[in-house]
Amino acid sequence: MPIPQPGRSRRLRVLVVTPAFPFPPACGIDMRNYQLMREVAARFEVTLLSYTTPEDDPGLAELRTGLSIQTVLRKQTTQLGRRLSQLRSLTTTQPFANRMLHSDAMQAAINDLCTAADFDLIHVESNAMCNFAFPDGVPIVLDEHNVEYELHRRLYQGERSRLRRWFSFLEYVRVRRFEERCWAQVHGCVVTSAREEPTVQATAPSTPTAVVPNGVDLEYFAPWAGNVQPKSVVFNGILNYRPNLDAAVHLVDDVWPLVLKRCPSARLVLVGSAPKRLVQRLAQPTVEVLGRVPDIRPYLGSAHVIAVPVRMGGGTRLKVVEALSMAKPMVSTSLGCEGLAVRDREHLLIADDAEGFAGRILELFEDAALGQRLGMAGRALAENAYSWHLAGDRLAELYQRVVNGQPDLHRPFARTEPIYALPARA
Repeated sequence: MPIPQPGRSRRLRVLVVTPAFPFPPACGIDMRNYQLMREVAARFEVTLLSYTTPEDDPGLAELRTGLSIQTVLRKQTTQLGRRLSQLRSLTTTQPFANRMLHSDAMQAAINDLCTAADFDLIHVESNAMCNFAFPDGVPIVLDEHNVEYELHRRLYQGERSRLRRWFSFLEYVRVRRFEERCWAQVHGCVVTSAREEPTVQATAPSTPTAVVPNGVDLEYFAPWAGNVQPKSVVFNGILNYRPNLDAAVHLVDDVWPLVLKRCPSARLVLVGSAPKRLVQRLAQPTVEVLGRVPDIRPYLGSAHVIAVPVRMGGGTRLKVVEALSMAKPMVSTSLGCEGLAVRDREHLLIADDAEGFAGRILELFEDAALGQRLGMAGRALAENAYSWHLAGDRLAELYQRVVNGQPDLHRPFARTEPIYALPARA
């Protein structure tokens, strides 16, 4: 139902701005953006403004049938180009991701849309997209997929490469300054877990906040009714994302040999986009690297155990919620299931070192009753706390607080320039 507005006979008009086209969802961020946009579109009049690439054309054509969409073509960059851009970014106070996502074309699209349409609210996905000027008088709600500076701090703390550690520390400093400034200037801020909300409130006490958890399509990710491959483990995640890469390498190099020592017939499957060189690096006789698949459910469903050996990152992980929804036995690190209402040995098993993680996997191999009990409890938790409809309700409630005037809408948000102006072009 649309939020009732004093003196309004129409539904709220919402502009959603995303850094990447979210359909079909190729990763956790895309899934969150897509599902929340569906929930918002069910309640309000929505226009999506997004960067796209030529590969997005099929999904763009499909999504246009039910949604107003404006796009900006994002220039593709090579690995070398990305590294050079990282080097150039060292001379600025601007975070690297903000620099990569800024473009005159996107700013022009924002200007044109906001001139042509009377939006009641602008929903911005990720603080990296706050590096644009938005019109005065229109409230901005920022969706933070995680506390970004916390992610960079953990990358810094977990990196082995001195160069990566140094760059991650620099990003941590720059992102924290930028992100905290964003929280103070937006008119509403969304976080994915109750753990993160006090962090935002301590920095920006006058900014309304809401916990909008990562959710799951309960019908799509239903309990698996097919066959399960005994002694099989699945890890899923895009492997060009640093926390997922670290988790996969840790699982293959540190955990898996300990599993094989006691269970030589065990098989490990890594599912998610990965560079060819990484596939060659991780693949072994007992380890299969599949890359991107059109439907993750058969791989999750047929697994004996789902592994989430994440050691860096932030926010909450959709891979955990999806496995809970499918009633799968799961082993996770404490950080892997951070921010979710799960408890060790009630919904999943938790271990933070390689030996303990391997031991929990082997325990689930050997105790079918334990796996079944965990799976049933996980599904119940997903049903009660992590539906996308519930997330949509919480987001709509924040919209109501913001548009009804609790925050000071005269507080300027990037009145004439981005929060950090780009250096002049040579």
